[in-house]
Amino acid sequence: MSFLKSLACVALSAVSLAVLAKDPYPSKPIKVVIPFPPGGAVDTFVRTMAPELASELGQPIVVDNRPGGGGQIGAAAVLGAPSDGYTLFVAEIGAYVINPMIYKSISYLPMRDFDNITMLARAPMVMYSSSSGHLKSFAVLKDTIKLGKELNYGSFGPGTAPHILGHAMGKSMAGSKLVHVPYKGAPPAFQAIMSNEIDLLFDAVPGTLNMVRNSKGIPLAVAAAQRTEFLPNVPTFAELGFANLKMDLWIGASVKKGTPPAIVNTLNTAIEKVLGQPAVWKRYADFGYSRSPMSPAQFQAYIEAETLRYRPLVVDTGVTVD
Repeated sequence: MSFLKSLACVALSAVSLAVLAKDPYPSKPIKVVIPFPPGGAVDTFVRTMAPELASELGQPIVVDNRPGGGGQIGAAAVLGAPSDGYTLFVAEIGAYVINPMIYKSISYLPMRDFDNITMLARAPMVMYSSSSGHLKSFAVLKDTIKLGKELNYGSFGPGTAPHILGHAMGKSMAGSKLVHVPYKGAPPAFQAIMSNEIDLLFDAVPGTLNMVRNSKGIPLAVAAAQRTEFLPNVPTFAELGFANLKMDLWIGASVKKGTPPAIVNTLNTAIEKVLGQPAVWKRYADFGYSRSPMSPAQFQAYIEAETLRYRPLVVDTGVTVD
């Protein structure tokens, strides 16, 4: 064998060994960063799914809660890691769409910094009142507004989805005097509606169902194109004459930009397979979530469309956060 042929064989062997030495994905635990405290909707969703996803991928799923900064602390943890698919970002519409619009200075932009995997679940927003209050139906609400009475609606903070939806409803109803009362998160807002400190609260179906099942809330309208199966007797805003009042709370998963497409697709396939199992999804359906499986390209396009749709609504509220 000539010297050149021997050299070529050595080089080829070295390349082959390098390829074999590279472990197939995934070969170590996968971290899921959640930019919210433990116990919230997103955290509960991920922890419920984690055992089955770990089984499907063959590696442990480690949940890492990084709350604060409108998703910025969690996003920084993901963007500071390699683009190798071992650090995921799981959040809801606020962190993906709304917060980048309201923070005067924000360190991440989802469409620029993430490769988006899929939507995990969605649920329409609902307007409801306290079962011990005076607003027993949407008709009573309209009559109250006609009388020129002021009504308070709560939110989980300035710029959150309930704030934006409540503001949009106020603009849609001629003569309405809806006053926004922001709270620091969901628990104090729930307490406020139960004690009649506020007249109305906007929340997604899961939170609303919890209030209804505990006889604490009366759902008045659903912000969706069609009635939800979870509250079949509650009309949509469109049925009540407000066709533009549509808003979903949705949860999505992403990785750092530059992650190999094959890895993104592996994660998409695994997540969709797990959520597609009837026994697994029943747990989420019991909470009031609906499935909306998407490919990475479809989820990317959806976020782009949501960003365009929400921009004028967010700008109209005038809210900014330092």
